[in-house]
Amino acid sequence: MESILSQFVDFSDDQFFVLFFKSFAVLFSVSFLVYSLVIVRQTQIMNNTLTTKLSPFLYAVSLIQVVLALLLIVFSLVLI
Repeated sequence: MESILSQFVDFSDDQFFVLFFKSFAVLFSVSFLVYSLVIVRQTQIMNNTLTTKLSPFLYAVSLIQVVLALLLIVFSLVLI
């Protein structure tokens, strides 16, 4: 138990910046996921209002953005 507590108490400058970078990466990833979900919803509303030949393509691009956001979250949690 003391070894776990000592990791949180004894921070060097390098560890502090690494922790800051990791937390920023996770926060940015989650905010990008929220942004991409908003874009998907806006695309759905737009397609219901105005149907064109490009509607399925635009919806697919917005879904790809959600998948990329999920991959970014996994990347930031696991690899960084």
